[in-house]
Amino acid sequence: MKIKFILSFALFYGVAPVKRGTIYVITYMITPLAELFLIYVVTRGALIGYAIMGGLVAIVAGNGISFLADFAFLRLETKIQDLLVATEVTPTEYIFGLMLSNLIFSVPGIALYIILAVLYRLVNILNILPIVLVLVLLLLTTSSIGFLIGSFIPHIRYSWGLGSILSILLTVLPPVFYPYFLIPKTAFYVIFPIPTTLGAMILQDLTGLIHLSSNVLYGSIALLIVETVIFYYLSRRFSRWVSA
Repeated sequence: MKIKFILSFALFYGVAPVKRGTIYVITYMITPLAELFLIYVVTRGALIGYAIMGGLVAIVAGNGISFLADFAFLRLETKIQDLLVATEVTPTEYIFGLMLSNLIFSVPGIALYIILAVLYRLVNILNILPIVLVLVLLLLTTSSIGFLIGSFIPHIRYSWGLGSILSILLTVLPPVFYPYFLIPKTAFYVIFPIPTTLGAMILQDLTGLIHLSSNVLYGSIALLIVETVIFYYLSRRFSRWVSA
């Protein structure tokens, strides 16, 4: 693993753009914050805990899905991939470099939601570690999905729209900002395997918002781990790591 390349790429594609335009940081935060405000107003604060944890999931998952557009942009417009495939850099190191770059944009939003979670007594010293581990799994899964899809996009103009659609499908429709038992059972069975559904349900249980049975909780954790491994393997095995 070329740690030096990963850190250098993060400086190039993460730190430098943030210094030039901090508005990109707000872009990552605006949708979850809008959802938080809307849920607070509509439910008069009753579901604020779900909105806070949902915002955390949405920022992390959105960070991973944004891979799709970034990867297509770097491959089709800037031709950086053409340079990297000719070196000893592997797709794994490229994935981690790009993931760390995007994570820099999301750090302020993640910090804000962690502070809110602490203030509302959702996060404490006992559950912070498992919460971080779930978020890392979610980041790896969504980043792998974004990397895989982004490598097959034929034109940059498709990437922005597809990324927005996927972000909504993964963070707004599933029970990320609300409890799973509010939706019909048939619909729940359909969306249960979605990584963001699994991650949100696990976090809601860890923070005491809901109480899952042991079978559902451990089954959700196991399925999220399996999906992380599968999507990472698929991104490594089938992505187009060649010159455009």
